[in-house]
Amino acid sequence: MPRASVRPAWRLPILLVFLSCAFAQPSIDSTEYQARRRAAMEKIPDGIILLHSVSGLKRWDESGFHQDASFYAFTGLANALDAILVLDGAERQSWLFLMPRSRAFSADLQGLDAVFVDPGASAEAALQIDHVVAWDTFVAFVDARRKSNPKLVLYLDSAGQTGGMSGEVSNPAGIAAIENPHKLWRDAIHQRWNDLEIKDAFAILDEVRWVKSPAELALLRKAASVTAEGFWAGARAIAPGKTQRQVEGEVIRACLNAGSDGLSLWPWVRLGPFTMPATLFEAFADYRNMDRTMQAGEVVRLDLGCDFRMYKGDFGRTLPVTGRFDAGQRETMGLLNGAYLAGVDAMKPAATPGQVRQAFRSHVESHQSGLQTPLAREAASAALKNPMQPLHGLGVDMAEGSPKVFHEGNVVCYEPGLIAGQQYFVEDTILITPGGHEILNPALPYAPADLEREMAKRQP
Repeated sequence: MPRASVRPAWRLPILLVFLSCAFAQPSIDSTEYQARRRAAMEKIPDGIILLHSVSGLKRWDESGFHQDASFYAFTGLANALDAILVLDGAERQSWLFLMPRSRAFSADLQGLDAVFVDPGASAEAALQIDHVVAWDTFVAFVDARRKSNPKLVLYLDSAGQTGGMSGEVSNPAGIAAIENPHKLWRDAIHQRWNDLEIKDAFAILDEVRWVKSPAELALLRKAASVTAEGFWAGARAIAPGKTQRQVEGEVIRACLNAGSDGLSLWPWVRLGPFTMPATLFEAFADYRNMDRTMQAGEVVRLDLGCDFRMYKGDFGRTLPVTGRFDAGQRETMGLLNGAYLAGVDAMKPAATPGQVRQAFRSHVESHQSGLQTPLAREAASAALKNPMQPLHGLGVDMAEGSPKVFHEGNVVCYEPGLIAGQQYFVEDTILITPGGHEILNPALPYAPADLEREMAKRQP
């Protein structure tokens, strides 16, 4: 690949950038980010939260640059490189430390899309951040806060599941880590201020992000709508002899054509034994993503999400390779759908994820004795012994945490499964409303007959 040429960096004041274009049509108003920062600071009266933006460019094979989720959620800066957001709980002050413009970038990216932001009053007013300063003052700032409060606690984001998947152990004991920017940031802070207590900020930040604003819900609905186009394109492509990779390509093409900015997750098009729980994540370590040729009799886990302005889509269904379920698969799917919808019906303000999972289990228990096929009976027995009912939040990260108690404005993905040789799965994106819940994604069939009918209608 030839080396990319770059144009000299423009040195326009950030005031002109913000006033001329960035805030003409913002997707989310700056006051929302300000409110999140204030909510987070209220939870840490004993310390300060330190959030680092991404420092490097996207990799060659990535569809686009992806900002650190927490840094973005509390600043709105989608592309900022080399920046540190500080939320001071004791002083109730927010600080943004910025690296000088030292790299060769043009002025094509501006406002909230800017790569580099100039410190000063103009940026403070536009971003609603109390202090926007040069980042070579960061160490002196922490030193001063440490001097005034020797018991100061530093809160650093581990990024939850996303952070853990970035590499929890990358070297033998005694050698510094080389993976996972969240771990590297923690290690760097500990090395500089090893007498201060460091705590994980993920749960605090995640709790602030749980309840979505109307502007966020609009973006999540759009992400869901473009994801639905990818779902049906994937469903059309499923057939014996096709490969997972071929279906993945159809999903991506349709999402981009529908207006998606890129992928929330690489499509999970998993077949037969590769639908099993352990194998789902084993594929993350395989160059070919555990590609497989589709065979008659297998089912496909079509589980996908496409981005829209940083917000994620995530839902899917189980589909038959041939377009027709056999009798055992049909009954297993019927059991899964009934239990799933019982769980979804339990979703409402003040309910808990535990109540959702119990509703699923109760449905399986009450229907187990009436099952006719060995496959469905095997699936029911396995579900009662080893239940699989993942439930997670969704927003600017694929794996936001799950609230302990549901509140109006929570957006969650519920994706239970039944296992009998293959895994049968179903998932929607669900909004908790004042009166209960709403399926946020466009309606997809549940019943086997309806899925078969839709697949037949969509065959090329």
